[in-house]
Amino acid sequence: MIEFKVEGKAVPQPRPRVYQTASGKSKAVNSRQSRTYKRLVKLTAKSYMNRQQLTIAECPIAVHLTFVFSPPKSYTKKKLKAIESGSLVYQKKPDLDNLAKGILDALNDTVYRDDAQIVELNVKKQYGDTDHVLIAINKLSNGV
Repeated sequence: MIEFKVEGKAVPQPRPRVYQTASGKSKAVNSRQSRTYKRLVKLTAKSYMNRQQLTIAECPIAVHLTFVFSPPKSYTKKKLKAIESGSLVYQKKPDLDNLAKGILDALNDTVYRDDAQIVELNVKKQYGDTDHVLIAINKLSNGV
């Protein structure tokens, strides 16, 4: 099992901007913020993999992502208590699928060869003390 934490607020994968080059070809470009965040995720994963002396997974895998967001400072004590009790859950943007896409793309050729190896995906958003992402990856048997 591979488990690590990426500190900071998660950046969702935006729709790429498509431009026409001078030669008439189309070119898709992601935002600078998205590219920077993906680099942070990749570097954090590489650092963890090196410390644990792990190699890139070649087998089917299960990925569990937990996106943790700190509540706004403007929240009342009543809302903060509701968060603690679990009755108030994180239902705001960014969308869960866009958050996951950015992380999964960043881990290509770092933790696993390609995100096509992912056969199980568990993703959730929740409130917490600090902004971060918890990533857990389990290698599954080949089923051969």
